[in-house]
Amino acid sequence: MSFRRVALLLAVVLLAAGCTTKTRELPQGPPREVRIINNVEVADDDRTLTVRYWGTECEEFSNSEVDYGITQIKVTIYALVVTDECERSGLQQTASIPLDQPLDNRIIIDANTDTVVYEP
Repeated sequence: MSFRRVALLLAVVLLAAGCTTKTRELPQGPPREVRIINNVEVADDDRTLTVRYWGTECEEFSNSEVDYGITQIKVTIYALVVTDECERSGLQQTASIPLDQPLDNRIIIDANTDTVVYEP
């Protein structure tokens, strides 16, 4: 192995070691936080949810998780906090969530709080 390759490999290892957290994991970018759902509207197609949740002006919608049950659908909303220099005052945010299955008269539950946020 050439000197340049050894030096490059050593630099990559040292850089990776310096970029890990206390648990030795690589950082994943801005912190992702779970949000509390305020309410949900269902589109006429029965497969699209408009979810309103409480957040701040210093974050953006990250993603959602949807768990399908026989009588209910559980939804978790995640937001990326883009800066720590922001008041944590509540600001209603909106996200559009596509469903893999029709709602089909199931209730929707906020998986974070286990509360019903929509009843057909």
